Amino acid sequence: MANKLAPKPKNAYTSLLSHAGTYRPAEREARPAVPPAAPLAEPDQRQAELEQDLQLARDLQQGLLLETVPRIPGWEISAVSLPARELGGDLYDFVPVTPREQGIMIGDVSGKGLPAALRMAVARTVFRAESRRKATPGSTLASVNNILIEEMPHGMVTMLYSIINTASGRLRFANAGHNYLILINEDVNEIEATGLPLGVVELDAYTDHCVMLDYGETAMLYTDGIIEATDDYNNLFGFPRLQNLLRSVGHMKPRALMSRILTEVRAWTRGQLKHDDITMVLIRRRLQHLVDEMYSIVADIVGPLTASEWWGALQLTGSQPTPDECVDVLKPLNDIVSQQFGRGIAREVQAQLRPVIEEYRLILPALPQDVSEDYT
Repeated sequence: MANKLAPKPKNAYTSLLSHAGTYRPAEREARPAVPPAAPLAEPDQRQAELEQDLQLARDLQQGLLLETVPRIPGWEISAVSLPARELGGDLYDFVPVTPREQGIMIGDVSGKGLPAALRMAVARTVFRAESRRKATPGSTLASVNNILIEEMPHGMVTMLYSIINTASGRLRFANAGHNYLILINEDVNEIEATGLPLGVVELDAYTDHCVMLDYGETAMLYTDGIIEATDDYNNLFGFPRLQNLLRSVGHMKPRALMSRILTEVRAWTRGQLKHDDITMVLIRRRLQHLVDEMYSIVADIVGPLTASEWWGALQLTGSQPTPDECVDVLKPLNDIVSQQFGRGIAREVQAQLRPVIEEYRLILPALPQDVSEDYT
């Protein structure tokens, strides 16, 4: 039939925004061609791949550090490491030595970025292997030092290694050129003990030192990124400023204290923590009696005056209830907190108290040999 529509050509142009139109070769030729997306230039592609690899390496590095923080009945431990670049050269590690002894190490590798991160991985691996020999801190550092001289000839590492008897509170440590250990109690003092950094010269041993952590006291291990943080005029944060800060807020629990220190350093540098890696480990020995530790937790949340009123109302002042009796106190305490501060604060109090009560059931008593040990 004459008026019958002709079939559309197989190569008809179809628009996504309109119905199919009749194919017109001239029209198609007039329409400018859309160029394909240009592939990344080879240098740009390599840079993108390198940045992706660095981010993966940083995630792995941070994951390894975070996984090592132990939970020890009777102790609170918090640790943080903030690299100045994608990868850092600071390190810390926790190694169980015996059922009653916990090894804690902190170190700082020379340099920054990828080279420092590689040296850090080597130093941590060597330390882990040597610390399992369960030698004294000084002997362990000497072994690590002599191996690093062979395996890492162009790097230097400062390291402080301590072993805490978790039953008695006795802390043995040796220092290979690292920042002094800080003891926080009624005052804030550095424990002056040092030695040559690792990787400089072969040594038979480093000197062992000993301090006691009493109930409620905190030990701080840190790298120089904290005290060497600078403001806009290149003024150092410095140890005196850190010492004054710890004197005012050293009563805080490790996690809150760590957060406060980082806040002050960030304020000093206007948020630019790019000068050096920042790492610290805080170890606090919980109070001797569970009810006193519970009071300190509640006082941190609602204030000491309110906590004292509640302790008097619950007849806890001056008492030494068992863990089971402390569990029985949680319900009336929850009612008081809910009435005065609401359910949100009440849930926070309960969430912090319950794990501590269970933890005190697991605290190992000190043995005579724990108290009479002499490592000095």
